[in-house]
Amino acid sequence: MRSHNSIFSGFSRTALSAAIAIVVAAPAFAQSTSSGVSGQVVSTSGQPVPGAEVTITHTESGTVSRTTTDASGRYNARGLRVGGPYTIVVNKAGESKKIEDGVYLELNQVSTVNATLGAATTLGTVQVVGSANRQFDSNNKGVGTSVSGRALETAVSGNRSLDDIARLDPRVTVTDQNDGSISVAGQNNRYNNIAVDGLSVNDPFGLNSNGLGFTGSPVSADTIAAYDIKVTEFDVGTDSVGANINAVTKSGTNDFRGSVYYALTDASSMVGRLDGPAYKGFNKNTTKGATLGGPIIKDKLFFFGSYEEQEISGIAGVGTDAVSSGKLTAQQVSDVASAFDAIGMKSGTYGGSGDPFKSKRILGKLDWNVSDDHRARFTFQRTEEARPTPFSTYVKDISAILPSNYYTVASKTDNFSVQLFSDWAENFSTELKIGYQKYNANTGATIDQPEVFACFSAASGCNSNPSNNTAPWVIAGEDRNRHQNAVVSTRITGTLSGTYSTGDHVIKGGADFLSNEVANVFGQLLFGSYGFYDKNGNGSPVDEILAKNYGFFTKNYLPTGVTLADAAGTWKYTQISPFLQDTWQASKNLSLVFGARVNMPKADRAPPVAVHSATSTGPGAVAGDPVWESRFGYTSATTLGSKNTVIEPRFAFNYAFDTERPTQLRGGLGLFQTVPPYVWLTNAYTTNGVLSSKQYSNTIPANAPFSADPNNQPGPTSVPAGVCAVGAQCQIDVIDPDFKMPGAWKFALGFDKELPWWGLTGAIEYQRVQAQNALDYKAPNLGTPKGTLPDGRDSYWVTYPNASATSIGTGTNNGTFTELSNRSTLLTNTSAGHTDSVTLSLTKALSNGLRGSFSVTKTNSTEVNPGTASPAFTNYNSVARINPHDSVAATSRFEVPLSVKASLSWERAFFGDNKTSISMYYNGRDGLPYSWTFGTDVNGDTVANVDLAYIPLVNDPKVTYQAGTTAAEIQAFQDFITGDPYLNSRRGQIAERNATHQPWINQLDMGFQQELSGFNKKDKFVVRLDIYNFLNMLNKDWGQQNGLGFFGTRRLANVADVTGTCPTNCQYVYQIKDSTGAPNRQNYGVYDTYSNPARVISRWQAMFTVKYQF
Repeated sequence: MRSHNSIFSGFSRTALSAAIAIVVAAPAFAQSTSSGVSGQVVSTSGQPVPGAEVTITHTESGTVSRTTTDASGRYNARGLRVGGPYTIVVNKAGESKKIEDGVYLELNQVSTVNATLGAATTLGTVQVVGSANRQFDSNNKGVGTSVSGRALETAVSGNRSLDDIARLDPRVTVTDQNDGSISVAGQNNRYNNIAVDGLSVNDPFGLNSNGLGFTGSPVSADTIAAYDIKVTEFDVGTDSVGANINAVTKSGTNDFRGSVYYALTDASSMVGRLDGPAYKGFNKNTTKGATLGGPIIKDKLFFFGSYEEQEISGIAGVGTDAVSSGKLTAQQVSDVASAFDAIGMKSGTYGGSGDPFKSKRILGKLDWNVSDDHRARFTFQRTEEARPTPFSTYVKDISAILPSNYYTVASKTDNFSVQLFSDWAENFSTELKIGYQKYNANTGATIDQPEVFACFSAASGCNSNPSNNTAPWVIAGEDRNRHQNAVVSTRITGTLSGTYSTGDHVIKGGADFLSNEVANVFGQLLFGSYGFYDKNGNGSPVDEILAKNYGFFTKNYLPTGVTLADAAGTWKYTQISPFLQDTWQASKNLSLVFGARVNMPKADRAPPVAVHSATSTGPGAVAGDPVWESRFGYTSATTLGSKNTVIEPRFAFNYAFDTERPTQLRGGLGLFQTVPPYVWLTNAYTTNGVLSSKQYSNTIPANAPFSADPNNQPGPTSVPAGVCAVGAQCQIDVIDPDFKMPGAWKFALGFDKELPWWGLTGAIEYQRVQAQNALDYKAPNLGTPKGTLPDGRDSYWVTYPNASATSIGTGTNNGTFTELSNRSTLLTNTSAGHTDSVTLSLTKALSNGLRGSFSVTKTNSTEVNPGTASPAFTNYNSVARINPHDSVAATSRFEVPLSVKASLSWERAFFGDNKTSISMYYNGRDGLPYSWTFGTDVNGDTVANVDLAYIPLVNDPKVTYQAGTTAAEIQAFQDFITGDPYLNSRRGQIAERNATHQPWINQLDMGFQQELSGFNKKDKFVVRLDIYNFLNMLNKDWGQQNGLGFFGTRRLANVADVTGTCPTNCQYVYQIKDSTGAPNRQNYGVYDTYSNPARVISRWQAMFTVKYQF
């Protein structure tokens, strides 16, 4: 795979210089990596005790924090290490003192520890009262889950990944097990804010579907000390439309401690079979690593580090394709591959494996107790990943992918951070965090060559974009989206905040800073794409391939004088966010939070502007005028700035009832905002008609002969940059001049009660998320409709109906303005869409070796645009619609209406202090929603598979059937509709978007762990077995996910034509069978894997781990 380092060499040096300047000039931003403790010291009569010294000591490292109670007897200590144990001593001169041991603090939590001080002559004069259940704490005002200690160590973790732990929150759904995508309460997974040690591990640019910068874990699972999963957190220091998921790694102590470990999944014996041979998606998945921590200077300076390698060998394409679905035979695919090779391609062998997945994860950490008043931390993380993708973008039940179409994403991320926690006075402390991240990702195939594909049909079943093919087809060569594809991101983040305590108030103020400079080379189709089909009707395209007699040729080429580095569209986003908050202990029972945050975004430059050509301009065009502005009345060079500033008010409360058992009411209201994936904003800098490539298409091979040389493709090779004309259209992606970053109002209300049975705590929680400036995409140049179709939807065909025997119309609408491509888009906002969720839960804290939880969550979620893609036009055309200009809220692509969860762990030491642990995790939930659609472009907007289907009556005057369709086939089609409750209830109507869901999913995972004595007294061997989808191990028909995976549309039929005269006397011509005579409606399939064959879905998979701890 080629390297793109030279493309970005200038960018890297410039960005690094800017980074150094920014770090010196401004504070930086990161999520919390510490804990805190606060409380009140009172006398036996209940009066506040001022001037009492509170000493908080982290036992294992000797780290000491001291503070003194104020006039109200209150104290606060922040910036403390996560975990424990801590010793807390409360003392006042001339009086006795008592030591309280074994206090543990949770990540991003301020725990309440109160004390009662008696007379000096009384023994045991100090009683330290800390809640054993942190759920009942005045600082608990939001919605979320914390996981640490033994709960984390014993949790089922068959993937050694972040989503294994995040799913323990009732509202979190792993929407796609294959890539670990996490959706919270029906929200887009790309809106989550995920960090490790306060350093963002989100996808720095936004190309990965799981929202992370990696396929695997960002750091080794063995390094994590605690997770804090906040679905809604009203503190002004946080800001995310989705969840805030924060993990903190372990730190060194005064003892040398470490581990070495090895984890294995062997596909031949540790992955289940369905109906067929052994699983062949990979051979072995192995992980090996080590951790080590200890003192450099006792009680003063500590280190912790880890190194981990993962390799997945023998990766191959699996799942339902044209061969496994019976649409093609393996011999037909092999014949096409041989024909491609004969004309100069290097196709690869069908079913062959690709390159291995390889990953390295490195962590280095220093903790320095500068003094009793100052503590510093330095962290370095590196993650390298080479991820082969053996499915390209085209996997479906009518396609067969040859290995040359596989591609590899090679990425490297370096994260650095510096943190300083300082206590300047008894009631004033500060936190300073500075982070720097450098991310590089190169994507491509092993061999540079054009994309080639072949359809087993006439022209009617084949399309220049193979995603729109309706007949079985085979593809080889380099994926069109990977011809030149690279990303570089340089990110600086940080926070400077201060906390001031006075009486019943804790004032928090500061500012966050964010800077991200990105560059993206997206050289789609630069090597060309050739499509072949069966022109002579002999049932195979092989002879056409051998004759180089293609049916479609498409290529892109850069304008004159534009280099790949120019096309990268480099730009920088910065944001400064001051915040202020008051936490007021209004009474013994009531705690209130009032605050506000201000986000001030800015882009360093505007996108370049394309102009009209001096010749071949459209009607009314003036040469040299800006194309977009002259046509639509506003600029295409929108720059984010002060007009995009947003003020975010926050309010939260916690009220503790005076009852025998702890009882509380908590909640809040606030406005939140998310910086969207940078690729969505970068589209305006790369697809603007100036730096973006131009497209050339041809259907006559004699005019542009086939070439297998990627650097010598036929057709034009140059065109003036920044000039749009008829015949040289510009595709321009524009940001609305009034655009604002996506946000949402969040309201939460929770009621918690300790129950009188078995140590259970019950909770009911409600959350409302109301869109505020959510994102939407429009295609303004599509123009106005030319008429209507039989079901009343608009038609954008140039001529219609009865235009031909093979299509609805003679050509797609050429748009309002002929210099602009219809694929041009406008990124804008909408406030339509919301989520309502209710959760009922029971939790049991650890006692007698047993802990567990049970929850039921009901969710209703709507949205306008799901934002599941990267290119602007793909985000636009991924929405199933009736009419192309529709922007209406409908069921969210991420909605899970009902989710039932249970987790349970039990442990006991049978042999000395060596513990035996058994853990389980169950999630039963509704499948993801989907839309019933036509498989063809019905309305003439050039987009297939997303036109919502018309569901016919039994004898529908609006529908007839293609010639050759038998009465028995029509009856079978009608019987299918009758047998589907949703379709049958909507006869005579157009299907609604995302109105039905894939089948119910049952997932049960198990974990078994045994400790054994090591070579030394404190050493342990740990042997562990995690089994994903345990139900499938018990019975191969259980635990399967039958459905569509994450794809959001389901084909009901194709429309071959429209007959008659619309709108009053016309009919759809339904095509309800494919070229083989089989029904072409899309049936559910077993969703087993997609982009990562090592994470199966519908079969069991085991991971065996052996670890030595010392």
